[in-house]
Amino acid sequence: IIPMLFAFIVTAMETFGDVTATEHASRLRPSGEDHSKRIQGGLLGDAIATFFAALGTTPPNTTLSQNNGIVALTRCASTSAGYACG
Repeated sequence: IIPMLFAFIVTAMETFGDVTATEHASRLRPSGEDHSKRIQGGLLGDAIATFFAALGTTPPNTTLSQNNGIVALTRCASTSAGYACG
């Protein structure tokens, strides 16, 4: 249990950083009420995914911020553009 708890804490810290980096890349203000809601949503999604991963006896899931570079280069952070790409 302790190693899984440690792994979950690490992924939660990574989620916080990834959400904040995505806000920066999307030119959103990483402070205030909206920032808190985004962080809470990211952590909740990460927690639910990690819970189901634990039920399947797999390691915790984690968020990835690989698209932040693409968003910074193209200046396009629209979810509809992501859906259009497939």
